[in-house]
Amino acid sequence: MIKKNLIVTMAGLFFLAACSSAPKLDVSTLPPHHTADGRFRNTDTIGPLLLDTMHLEEAVKNFDNTFEPLPLIRGGESLWVDSSKNTATWIGQSTFYLRLGNIGVLTDPIFSNRASPVFFAGPKRGSPPGRILDSLPPVDLVLISHDHYDHLDKRSIKSIYKKYPQVIFAVPLKMAELLEDWGIPSAQIIEKDWWEEAYFKDLKLTFVPAHHKAQRFIFDRNQNKRLWGGWIIQIKERSIWFAGDIAMGDGSYYKEIASRFAPIDFCLLPIGSYLPARLTRMHVSPRQAAQLHLLMKSKFSIAMHWATFSLTKDRMWDPPNDLNRARYELSIPEDHFRVSGMGEIILIWDNNLSDN
Repeated sequence: MIKKNLIVTMAGLFFLAACSSAPKLDVSTLPPHHTADGRFRNTDTIGPLLLDTMHLEEAVKNFDNTFEPLPLIRGGESLWVDSSKNTATWIGQSTFYLRLGNIGVLTDPIFSNRASPVFFAGPKRGSPPGRILDSLPPVDLVLISHDHYDHLDKRSIKSIYKKYPQVIFAVPLKMAELLEDWGIPSAQIIEKDWWEEAYFKDLKLTFVPAHHKAQRFIFDRNQNKRLWGGWIIQIKERSIWFAGDIAMGDGSYYKEIASRFAPIDFCLLPIGSYLPARLTRMHVSPRQAAQLHLLMKSKFSIAMHWATFSLTKDRMWDPPNDLNRARYELSIPEDHFRVSGMGEIILIWDNNLSDN
């Protein structure tokens, strides 16, 4: 018994020694959005949070917010084979297929029927994917903004990798491990912190800040263990901002993005999941998306993050209707900030023309 107690005591001492000798994280060397426990945080809180005021909180009723299928738009596939034509095709939620010259890019791909860890429960698609994976031209690059299920879908990621084994995934900091668990080779993952850059073929990628959060499960202990953000894509003299899933915060993140990159040729901006108004702490409203369009001096923007998964109290047509109102009030021409049809192939610029 004495021998056993001695062994336990010795083990305890070794454990304490190991803990005391472990290197401590020097918080002073971390960027402000990093925390000492290895998590991330929003730092754009110097000023007050910019919440939307288009709808009074008490005026948002429990309407039926069931989403009905949008018509699928076909035609324009010839644009995909002309490398001088650069196009964007909305597949649903924040999933776009971008054809940039001869490079195929998918943003936050989800082709699954549910935004959920299981196939039998969780938010269900109101509309089928605008295009199925097998109908698209080749995919060379996948951009991920954050780890929420309607933006990072395991089944879709694995399907893309199975079809295109050489595809590259560009992801936020600390997300690579998750993709590696799903079978994606580490050599095919670009993992970046805010403001870090990477190059892929003719594209320059910059991971930029966003006011949001990260969490896979409601009771996930790993909340904010992975970073979130958006992507700036630069190709020759052109630029694209895929905003990801964002709230305004105090606006400072986006003012800095604008100071570095505006005017931006093309923006993908979310307009849904903003009702009741308190949800604009995590999602921009259509009015705020319109304000971001102006802030970035965007030549052309397309709306995303609506009519796919019913996640909040905004009804299916609230986002485009509120965007119409915001465009009118802010004097934005309709063809400068469009609502795309599901599966519609839209020309964003033509390399043969000096300006579009």
